[in-house]
Amino acid sequence: MNIWNSLANLYRNMRALSVAVALFAAIIVMQVTRCNPMESRDDIMAAVLAVEAEGLQPAGQGERQSRVLVITSDSLKVRLLLPPPVPVVGDLIPLVAEHYKKGDTLFFLDQQKWRMNGPQQGQ
Repeated sequence: MNIWNSLANLYRNMRALSVAVALFAAIIVMQVTRCNPMESRDDIMAAVLAVEAEGLQPAGQGERQSRVLVITSDSLKVRLLLPPPVPVVGDLIPLVAEHYKKGDTLFFLDQQKWRMNGPQQGQ
């Protein structure tokens, strides 16, 4: 009877171990297939096409922001939420463009340049 209990415990432990190994392998495969590493990062300037809204209150108690539509040198139009000061049409906004392996590009405000210089007058 003792040998049957030992075999049952061994079988249960082997099942648990095989499930754990299968889950671990599945997580690794998911991470590898979903991985999209950044390839390059560029500092760019984008021109303001329109100020769509002013005085927007973000979630929480942050400072009020403006929603603007900008165009990059590649003729891509991007909507951004900007902290004060509010730019005018034609101003240049400092952005950072991150280019990823799968072809995606993410644009966001260069906070340091924005806080130092704000919007720059376009030409």
